[in-house]
Amino acid sequence: MTERVDPSLPTPLGGDLTIVDLSSGIAGAYCGKLLVDGGADVIKVEPPEGDPLRHRRLLDDPAPDINTGSVLFQFLALSKASVVADGEILGDRELVEKLVRGADAVIWSAGPGVGSREEFAPESLRRLAPRAVIVAITPFGLTNEPAAPVNEFTLQAMSAGGISRGRADREPLAVGGSYGDWIAGVFAAQGLLTAYTRARVTGVGELVDVSVLEALHLTQAEFFPTKLAATGVPPRTKRVRAIPGIHPSRDGYVGFQITTGQQWQDFTAMIGRPEWAEDPSLTRYIERIKRAREITTIVDEWTAERSTDDVCELAALFRLPVAPVANGETVPKLEQTVARGWYLQHPAGFTHPEVPYTFHGNVTRRAFGSPPKLGQDTAAARERTITPKLPTPTGITRSLPFEGLRIADFTAFWAGPIIGHYFAMLGADVIHVESPRRPDGYRNATLKHDMSEGWWEASPCFSATNTNKRDLAVDLSTAEGREIARALIAQSDVVIDNFSTRVMPQWGFDYESLRSIKPDLIVVRAPGFGLSGPWVDRLAYATTIEQASGVAFMTGFPDDRPDLGGGSMDSTAGTHAAFAIQLALEHRRRTGEGVLLEVPQFTTGINVCAEQVLEHSSSGRLLGRIANRSWTAAPQGSYRVLDAERPFADLPVDDWVAISVETDDQWLALCSLIGAEDLARDDTLCTVDGRRSEHDRIDEAITGWTRSRTAAEVVDAVRSVGIPCAPWLQMHELTTVPQLVDRKLYEMVEHPVMGTLPIITYPVHFESGPEEWHRRRAPLLGEHNAEILAELGYTVDQVDALEESGVIGRRVEASLAAW
Repeated sequence: MTERVDPSLPTPLGGDLTIVDLSSGIAGAYCGKLLVDGGADVIKVEPPEGDPLRHRRLLDDPAPDINTGSVLFQFLALSKASVVADGEILGDRELVEKLVRGADAVIWSAGPGVGSREEFAPESLRRLAPRAVIVAITPFGLTNEPAAPVNEFTLQAMSAGGISRGRADREPLAVGGSYGDWIAGVFAAQGLLTAYTRARVTGVGELVDVSVLEALHLTQAEFFPTKLAATGVPPRTKRVRAIPGIHPSRDGYVGFQITTGQQWQDFTAMIGRPEWAEDPSLTRYIERIKRAREITTIVDEWTAERSTDDVCELAALFRLPVAPVANGETVPKLEQTVARGWYLQHPAGFTHPEVPYTFHGNVTRRAFGSPPKLGQDTAAARERTITPKLPTPTGITRSLPFEGLRIADFTAFWAGPIIGHYFAMLGADVIHVESPRRPDGYRNATLKHDMSEGWWEASPCFSATNTNKRDLAVDLSTAEGREIARALIAQSDVVIDNFSTRVMPQWGFDYESLRSIKPDLIVVRAPGFGLSGPWVDRLAYATTIEQASGVAFMTGFPDDRPDLGGGSMDSTAGTHAAFAIQLALEHRRRTGEGVLLEVPQFTTGINVCAEQVLEHSSSGRLLGRIANRSWTAAPQGSYRVLDAERPFADLPVDDWVAISVETDDQWLALCSLIGAEDLARDDTLCTVDGRRSEHDRIDEAITGWTRSRTAAEVVDAVRSVGIPCAPWLQMHELTTVPQLVDRKLYEMVEHPVMGTLPIITYPVHFESGPEEWHRRRAPLLGEHNAEILAELGYTVDQVDALEESGVIGRRVEASLAAW
């Protein structure tokens, strides 16, 4: 394995955090990997037959060697220890009790092994180790145990992301590649470190409750309920594709994301269509949808004549967001990943991604150790004595973990603001810095499409990702504005930006300059493709990252072009960055040193898409688009049902259910339910491989049964026989899911322009709070200018003069409203 780690440098966690992992599945495993890479010690407790991920086989693969495990297990288990414990044996249960009592944190999810026993359930673990952080990962949260099996596919259906993905004439589409399990793992790691931060002060542990469904709502739905409440009209009522979006090239596919009016003008110039540029209506996305066939056909013809590289190079010259649609074979070969060394070669022969962040300073990730053989550390664990490193209860209370932390938030859109938003919801003073001349681009997602007065305060998206923050609107193109920024930075702990790489340095805010202002400052740079390399100046949106990292290649129908995940890479990148900031804060706490932290969107994308590269590099198989089918289960798919009445006149008639058969027993139960005795008697269908080979025939039988029933009838019947099933929810139904209503995932927030809005909270519930996440609405533009400047030492007269000269402001000039 090619390592890039300086062994003389410390890791952020420095071995101070001991974690016992009782989880099963990708989410818990990725949570543990993120933490072990940061320097924690992770002890994986497995049943005698090994963790289920050791047995993971895709399609018709032979069963992997249990001792080494599947290639996915080997990647997720790097540097961990393996302890085997049989829950039926008293001595083994006592061993697990000893490990838990000595741990600083425990990761738990339902599955085989000791974690399935009542004495190791989350509430029991909380009593067993009162100083430890107990992280539980479940489908709906601990307060909503499902009555029937669920899996990530059915949870995706309940998040509504797929109802607008794909083609109007075909079924809703899930995001390929087990996306929900990966992102739930990030939230779990983030929640664990947050609770650890609080426990380190109080000496009291807590239960951290992570819901996969809630994680999907935050990352898949992009504030649909907030938009609906603000407009009264469900957004994206039909399944449509971006225009332009993904198009065939001479040697593959290439993807665009044309968002602004200027980008549309430049795109039309690039492909030689001046008549489109002259039509002002086409600058609006909704108008391009109306002419989708015409535009798509012409763009397809243009891209098909050129290679992917040629299109990307030309589009980059026009400053257009563009990317090759990469896959498990090509992602590691992209010039940017090669130049930055973002893939490593494992001794076992497979290729895997680097961690999603890079520290530039006197700290490093942990050097990758080998994945453990089954039970290789059991004997050592029996002899080992571990004690919690957290203090005994101190009597100190701390209602919010990040009280006293100040973050200067120089970000825009979603991927950047979501980073600071997490800390703002948990007590930090986050100051969102934008310009009265060029405000946060998310404000452009306005309800006032005519850009009339106050358009910048009518963005449901901005309102949803900036609650609890304060706003400073200052023109950084002026010397006075930059002086204000320097004063703010001098009083901050963390500076975040997600601009293109040239923006902050051109204002004089490169890392060395920032460090001269405050030596222990943590500086977070989160550009699309990193701070160096041949793609350093390329623009990127969430969809660009989906195209380049492999999400798009795995999403869609096998007989059609790749599709998009729906912007999920913004929230995915932001959540990884927030986790990495916590690692940097731990390093500063231990050493007093600041650090430059680089968290490109792209590297977060290639981590949650790791399996396709692992698989291709180990077996040569290219994991591609299989629509809603599964690599590990069959049958699985979206099935048409009777249509229900619509509360909105313009909603399409479009009701579907998601069904996933994961075991042979479930298959027989489904056959009995739908009256398909002939299928049950067919010996070729008694295995998952056999059912996969006859999937079309099986789907026809299932649809014949579902088509005469409502979604509710199908879901109730299928769940009653123990099979994962869920309706594909429409966007207006998101806030009515009983499990989410019970857990208050959406809080009502009063906004002075848009009224009362439901705003999503967070998929991590902390035993010690907060009880209320959105304690203050998102700020108006420049709302806190005077307040913040007073804290920085400016007088009232100076503030008035700065506003008079336009250095600060609370409105966007009408002449600039078209920007």
